[in-house]
Amino acid sequence: MRSVAECAATEHLLEALVDKSPAGVYIAQDGKLCYVNPMFRAITGYSEDELLGRELLELVAPEDRTSAVENAARMLEGENSSPYQFRVACKDGGVRWIMESVSSIQYRGRPATLGNHMNITGRKRAEEALLESEERYRSLVHNIDVGIFRSVPGPNGRFIEVNPAMEKMTGYSRKELLSIDVTQLYHNPEEREQVIEDIKTTGRIATREIRCRKKDGSEIIVSDITVPVRDRDGRVLYFDGILEDVTEGKKMEEALRSAAEEWRETFDSISDATSIHSRDGRLLRTNKAFTDMFHAECGQLSGRHCYEIVHGTDAPIPVCPHLETLRTGKPAMAQFFEPHLGVHLELTTSPIFDERGEITGTVHIARDITERRRHEEQLMMADRLASIGELAAGTAHELNNPLTSVIGFSRLLMEKDVSDDIREDLGIICSEAQRATEVVKQLLRFASKHPPVEQPNQINSVIEHVLRLRAYEQRAHNIEVRTDLAPALPEIMVDYFQMQQVLLNIVVNAEQSMVEANERGTLTIATGRRDGTVVISITDDGMGISQEHLRRVFNPFFTTKKAGKGTGLGLSICHRIVAEHGGQIYARSRPGEGATFYVELPINGARPQ
Repeated sequence: MRSVAECAATEHLLEALVDKSPAGVYIAQDGKLCYVNPMFRAITGYSEDELLGRELLELVAPEDRTSAVENAARMLEGENSSPYQFRVACKDGGVRWIMESVSSIQYRGRPATLGNHMNITGRKRAEEALLESEERYRSLVHNIDVGIFRSVPGPNGRFIEVNPAMEKMTGYSRKELLSIDVTQLYHNPEEREQVIEDIKTTGRIATREIRCRKKDGSEIIVSDITVPVRDRDGRVLYFDGILEDVTEGKKMEEALRSAAEEWRETFDSISDATSIHSRDGRLLRTNKAFTDMFHAECGQLSGRHCYEIVHGTDAPIPVCPHLETLRTGKPAMAQFFEPHLGVHLELTTSPIFDERGEITGTVHIARDITERRRHEEQLMMADRLASIGELAAGTAHELNNPLTSVIGFSRLLMEKDVSDDIREDLGIICSEAQRATEVVKQLLRFASKHPPVEQPNQINSVIEHVLRLRAYEQRAHNIEVRTDLAPALPEIMVDYFQMQQVLLNIVVNAEQSMVEANERGTLTIATGRRDGTVVISITDDGMGISQEHLRRVFNPFFTTKKAGKGTGLGLSICHRIVAEHGGQIYARSRPGEGATFYVELPINGARPQ
């Protein structure tokens, strides 16, 4: 037997080893602690004095006491050799996880329990964090509204795992998806090869939009993001991917694109120059009519100030309607002549409001009203001419009385005993007064309003009356008149005054052309008969008419004369009158070689069917 000294030495050696142990060690007898090492004290936070003699079970967290006692008993009885886990309530109020193993020993001559504690709090926290992370990931994959899958990397591929969204998206159950090839979902199976090729080429994520076929045969468009997962040697183990159904989004994109294109086409189809402006007057959008008006390409004007383009200035003009709209919040309009462009413009602006009711810009509609202004001026001129006609008629009536007196008194004087030279002078006075009377009669006849009445008329007589009306003007402007009027022309059914208006208009135009070209000229009027019609030709040696203008001379309001020199209505009225008489009017000319106007009227008065 060992001596008492040997036993004591051994006990001190064991205590020294236990004191250095990284595990918490305790010895308990009758359920109370009789020895604790420094690590046990460190784990619990209590001092040796606070621990010795204390019930061991008091250190176990209340919820773990029952299982701890049962596990310790099974280990002491040899039923279980695996360490068990429980929580220890520490002095600082905290809790630490312990992995414990126990065994029966003799301590100081009495039975005792030797316990070995390993502090596994850090590991337990890591395990709990991992479990929580896995649960969050599992929940995310399960609940997310996009399809998530894992598949093998072969050409056809097999699904290894899918989430519920994949089932909903494709119409297949999870079991069905795990039993089919990936390519069965492709509308074009060859696209699978392209995905694999993209991953091989780039070595990273492949993203594309593909057409997929659902279980019911319908098609959807999905955005496919596929990620290769590799081993340490770089070999692809599997593909992880995300599928998102973008069918509705693509339809909406197409609808928006179509709407935008329709809006652009509508915007460009507006015939008026239309543009959208920011508050500071910069062009944001312009339609085709706007770019055409300013001879620009689409996009060239964006960002520039409107006054630079329209007015050629470095600041807005005083009557700018854009500024008026910004000030009042209401539409504004201005008309002005723009010398920079050489046109009359009518500019209308309307406000653009945001959701807060603040003006963010304006819509401009610019209309070229040059033709309209010219027509208005021509109508004013026509109205003025009508007023002059009324005045001339009134004046002619007033002249008749004194002319009648001059003729009467001159004749009375000639009957008296006067010298031959005085009688000759009186004859001249009487003759000139009679000529003036005839002119007044012609003027009254032309200025008077007559209901249209077609009667048999000799066209040569109409021409002669017109020439008498223009005789003074022709002499004043050195215009020689030559006539070649066919004798014995049959009478034709015409309205005398309307036909006089047609011929007078053509003669006046010819006179103006010759005066403008040469300040003199020769006017030739001829009549004849051809194929059942009477033909009148009126020829001048003026400046002539270009082929482009020749096609338009009978259009209403078309004129090549300077402003105030013509209404552009005369020849169109002539055309209407001649057409109503069943005839036709046309012209032939070359620039610089004069012009000839032809009027053909049916002899029997027939109307075109």
